[in-house]
Amino acid sequence: MGSKIKNSTLVVILKEEVKINNQAFGNRNAINIKGVADVSQRIISVPVADTTTLMELSGSVGAGTFGIDSIKYARITNLDNSNWVRLSFMSSSDAPANFNKYDVRLDAGQSYIFTNAKMSGSAEGEIFDSYADFTSLKASANSSAVDLELFIATS
Repeated sequence: MGSKIKNSTLVVILKEEVKINNQAFGNRNAINIKGVADVSQRIISVPVADTTTLMELSGSVGAGTFGIDSIKYARITNLDNSNWVRLSFMSSSDAPANFNKYDVRLDAGQSYIFTNAKMSGSAEGEIFDSYADFTSLKASANSSAVDLELFIATS
């Protein structure tokens, strides 16, 4: 059966504006992301004591699991007004021997955006070998439960 869903273009608008001493600074950029066929949007509560899986990537799509090559755009927004959350992007290639992890602190009210599954991390300083695809994104709150909004667009 052929799909009746037509790919669309996601428009993302980034805008900064600030006025310092009566002088305006900022910019507006519109980004068009073509080939979007699926969108997932949800709010998830992240408790303090546990690590919560936000999404997984795999060759097989399923509940909470997205195609590893299908990510077009993803935004995670911390909806809390005072607490930060730790985002952990992890790859599972030959874990734990070749396990890669990339952590981000997402402060209250802030957003983190990514447009593919590629990540890198190194304990070797400036040495860089290659990117790995992350396969799991987890979150843990610092001092109180935090609500996160996830917006994920895939092909």
